[in-house]
Amino acid sequence: MKIRLAYTKKGEARYIAHLDLTRMLDRALRRAQIEVAFSEGFNPHPKIAFGPPLPVGVEGEQEYVDIEVKENKEQEKEAIREEAGEATEAGACDIGNIVERLQSQLPDGIKIIGAGIAVKGSKALMAVINLARYRTEAPLLRPVEAEELRKACRNWLNRDEATGIRYQQGKKIERNIRPFVKNITLISEEGVISADAQNYQVQLRLDIITGNAGSVRPVEILESLKNMEGLPVDISGVTTTREGLFIEQSDGVLRNPLEVIATI
Repeated sequence: MKIRLAYTKKGEARYIAHLDLTRMLDRALRRAQIEVAFSEGFNPHPKIAFGPPLPVGVEGEQEYVDIEVKENKEQEKEAIREEAGEATEAGACDIGNIVERLQSQLPDGIKIIGAGIAVKGSKALMAVINLARYRTEAPLLRPVEAEELRKACRNWLNRDEATGIRYQQGKKIERNIRPFVKNITLISEEGVISADAQNYQVQLRLDIITGNAGSVRPVEILESLKNMEGLPVDISGVTTTREGLFIEQSDGVLRNPLEVIATI
C-alpha cells in the first residue's frame, strides 16, 4: 500500500538537508515499527519517494512524500476495494494509526498535515508536480512605491531571457532562468511594509516551474530582478517559505498532490 503524506518543514527542521531528511524519515519509520516495502535487486532500499527537495534554510508549509508500506492479506483486500472506488472506514483508520505512530517519532517542525492512499500504478510525485509556490520577504535598501515594484516585476516577466547566477563547486554559472518562472506577484497591495522609519521590506509570491527540465531558486530570481530591473533588494536578508507544491493542469487549474488520490 502506498500512502502519500503532506507535512510541514519549519523552524530548526528547515536546516535538515534533503539526504538527511530521507535518513531521518527512514529511522522514524523503524522506531514507529512501520514496515516499509523495499525495492528488489542487489542494493534494496526503502520505497520512500519525496517531492521536489527544499533548499536548505527554506521553510515548507505543505511538502509531500510517498511511502510504500507492507500489507497483510486483509490490507491487500482493502487496497483492491479502494482501487475499485470502495474506500472503507477500516482502511482510513489504518492510515490514521500509521500517521499517529510516525508523527510521534518525528522532530519538531516536521508535522504531518494530510494523508491519503495512492492507487497502484499512480505516478511518482516528481513525475506529476510541476509548479512550486514560494513567498519571499526581502528587505529594501530604500523606500519603494508599489507601482515601481509591480513595474520591475512586470518588465522582468516580459523579457525573453533573464540571467540568473548560481555558484557550484566554486564556479560561477550564468543561465537563462526566465523559462522557469510562471509568475511574480506583489503580496502586499501597499508594496512596502514599514516596521519603522528606516526599515522597509517587500513580500513577493513566486510561482516557479519545476520538473525534469530543472528549476530555479527564489534567491536567483531576486538577484536577477536586482541586477536587471534595479529592484533595491538586500539579498543577504531575504527569507523564503515554500507555500506549496502543485500539479498544474492543461487548463491552468492548480491541484495539490493529495487531491488526485483518495484522501482521509
